[in-house]
Amino acid sequence: MQSYEKSPYFDGRLRPGIKRLWQQFYPNNYTDAFERHVASLVKPDMKVLEIGAGSGSGLQNVFALKAHCAFYAGVDLDPRVLDNPYLDYAQVADASRLPFKDAAFDLVFHKMVAEHLEDPQAALIETARVLKTGGQLIFETPSRFYYPMLIARVTPTWFHRFYVRYFASGRTENEVFPTYYRLNDRRTIEMLCREVGLEPTITFHSTPPGYLRFSVVTFLLGVFYERSLERRFPALRARIWVSAQKTA
Repeated sequence: MQSYEKSPYFDGRLRPGIKRLWQQFYPNNYTDAFERHVASLVKPDMKVLEIGAGSGSGLQNVFALKAHCAFYAGVDLDPRVLDNPYLDYAQVADASRLPFKDAAFDLVFHKMVAEHLEDPQAALIETARVLKTGGQLIFETPSRFYYPMLIARVTPTWFHRFYVRYFASGRTENEVFPTYYRLNDRRTIEMLCREVGLEPTITFHSTPPGYLRFSVVTFLLGVFYERSLERRFPALRARIWVSAQKTA
């Protein structure tokens, strides 16, 4: 398991005081929790598709599934996906136009992609089409009500690139893409999934307040927010995990 102590947050840019607080308040948080969740669902005879697979290099997500399933395909709008060494098959493609036949996959998943979908309904229609009956869509995405996302929704992409350039601890400007947040709340997810024959189960997960690591004061305010309002109102938490089974 990859702890936050070994994550990109703990580089030279993180102040020692913030690092101590992070370790004090979040000693058991892991950056690869969703990756481990996906891996636990994969079986040797499965055909698996990752949407937004990326290049598999740098800080882009890596799901080590290649040797653990029958076929592991990935699509992305970024041509660098063609060089992803972790895939059995890669294709440059949009989530709303998947280049696969009907009922081709047992599992479709994506991480931090749903917020970038300009037409989530079209993407879900395509996902349901390529899933076998009984197959699952699994994804992780930010909650639209998490406070950094509220700010992100009203700021332009150039500002996101600026933030990443100076504060994102290892991410590059090439890893910043336009966001829409059109599939990032419980009501919308449930409605759109059910319209295409997917029955969703939704859980909310908190994370350390990494966006507030500018000072001890702001970080502690983030800890207080996470341990008060977020615990009382789950929709305010950072991450949404969705598991949606194809029923028809």
